[in-house]
Amino acid sequence: MLNKRKDGPKSFLVSVSCPQCAKKSEHSTARVNKNKKLICPFCNTLFLSNSPASSSPANFSLRK
Repeated sequence: MLNKRKDGPKSFLVSVSCPQCAKKSEHSTARVNKNKKLICPFCNTLFLSNSPASSSPANFSLRK
């Protein structure tokens, strides 16, 4: 199954900001809606998509 880009009529990807580095990346809409953990491709931080920006969520980094 191929994902369509955000510009298409049916969007399968959504842009989400990383709470650690604040960079935006695209993630599956299904994963975001199901409140699954997401991984930032820039800093390798695991985070939940609906975490509030004002509080510091428990982040896990995969860096060694």
